[in-house]
Amino acid sequence: MTAIKLPNFIKKQPVALVCAMLCVGLALAIYFRRDALASAQSELDDKTAQEKHLKDNVDSANSLNNKADRLDEQCAAMTQAIQAIEARLVHADQSQLPTNLRYFYKLQSETQTKLIDLRQTGQGPSTKKGGKAAYIGVSYTIGVQGSYPQLLGFLRSLENGEHFSRVQGVTLSGGGDTAGKAENLSLSLNLDLLGLP
Repeated sequence: MTAIKLPNFIKKQPVALVCAMLCVGLALAIYFRRDALASAQSELDDKTAQEKHLKDNVDSANSLNNKADRLDEQCAAMTQAIQAIEARLVHADQSQLPTNLRYFYKLQSETQTKLIDLRQTGQGPSTKKGGKAAYIGVSYTIGVQGSYPQLLGFLRSLENGEHFSRVQGVTLSGGGDTAGKAENLSLSLNLDLLGLP
C-alpha cells in the first residue's frame, strides 16, 4: 500500500519533492564541505593580508619617489652651503700667507686702528679626534692700538668679518696721552681663523 501511495504523492506534490531533495542535497554538501569552508576562509585571510602588504609597498614606493624628487633639491642646497663656507676659509700653507694677512690689514684700515704685531703662528689644535680633519684652525697673534671705540670696532669687524674666527685670548692695556688727546689702548689677541689644511 505504501508503494502505491508514494507515486501518487510524487504526482500530487512534485515541487515539494524537488525542494525536499534539494534540501537534503545541500545539507549533505555542507556536511562534507565544512572542512573546505575553513580552508577557504584561511585562503581568503592570506589573500587579504597579501593585498594589504602590496598596497603598503605601493604607498611606500610613491612616498620614496616624492622623497627622491626632494633629494636633488636638498643636495643642491647642501652644495651651495658648502661652497659658501669654503669661500670664507683661509689656507694654512705659507704660500697663502700674504692673502691671509691682507684680511687683517683691511680690518685695520676700516677701523682706523694701528697694527703693531701680526704673525701667523701655525695651526691650532684639530677638533677631530684621530684621522684627518676637514677644517683646521690657523692661529694668529695680533697687536692693535687705538681708542676704545676703534678697538671695539676692530673686534666687531673681526667677529662679523669675512672669515670664521675664534678668539683664544685677549689682553687690553691702556696708557694716557699727556697732550690731552684720546687715550690710546693696546689690544693683544690670540685667535684662530677656520681654514683648510
